[in-house]
Amino acid sequence: MEFGKNEEIVEKASFDKDAIIKYHWAGLIFLCIPIVTIPLALIVAVVYKIVLDRVIDNWECTLTTRALHVKKGMLNKIEKTVPLEKITDLQMTQGFVMRYFNLRNISVETAGQSGPGSLISLLGVKDTERFRREVLDQRDRMGGTATPAVESTSEGDSDSVLLEIRDELQRTTELLEELVKQGAGKST
Repeated sequence: MEFGKNEEIVEKASFDKDAIIKYHWAGLIFLCIPIVTIPLALIVAVVYKIVLDRVIDNWECTLTTRALHVKKGMLNKIEKTVPLEKITDLQMTQGFVMRYFNLRNISVETAGQSGPGSLISLLGVKDTERFRREVLDQRDRMGGTATPAVESTSEGDSDSVLLEIRDELQRTTELLEELVKQGAGKST
């Protein structure tokens, strides 16, 4: 996976493959309720083991200094990069079956996201809470370093900037008053 010029890797997520596979196998229990589907459940379990191993091996999630990079897919490859300043929250969910296997799902929520659902969903990241905190902390660190240019000026410079803004507002007000007078003169 390629990253931007000014990006360094901060964290790389690892996934709990065994727990994810067991979690998917838990859904096969419902196939075993009617006795005739037990052979089907066994076939699906073997296919799950073979396919899910490969699918999960292709999952990558890398936190850099500027973005979260996610790569998924075996046949249909998907790569997503979410700039950290666009991330509004990382939602963690854990259903009762997921709780049994100690799995959590992280959903990345972004500013300007349209529609229901999340842009990125990560199932089974090891030490999910720590990874979530690291992403949010890195987002905050990045946001904390990007200060407006006005704040970095000295007190005397900021006074001159404020005076310049005041003068510009006065000129704008005068122009607006002139336009209103011209508009009033035309309507009479």
